[in-house]
Amino acid sequence: MFEKKKKIELSNEELRIMRYSLIDLKNDLLKENKYTDPVDEVMTKLKNKMKVDKYDLGVMINSLDKTINNLPENQNSFDIDELLLKLFEIYQSL
Repeated sequence: MFEKKKKIELSNEELRIMRYSLIDLKNDLLKENKYTDPVDEVMTKLKNKMKVDKYDLGVMINSLDKTINNLPENQNSFDIDELLLKLFEIYQSL
């Protein structure tokens, strides 16, 4: 009946990574003439402490995955990987 939500905390660095990742995903969707409302919804909720459901986490995880895949080979993705693992663990707990 009601969607289960989980409270998460993001550091300033994680918040920055997430924000850029969502902007990149939105730009890619716009280039493909696809619907961007899910990304817009998550971007409006994005802050250091927030409540998320599986839908929000799915958008966040997909945007980070796309960001990692678009990185140049020589660029370090350690911070993005850590954030992705953190969000994936939360996703599995819902």
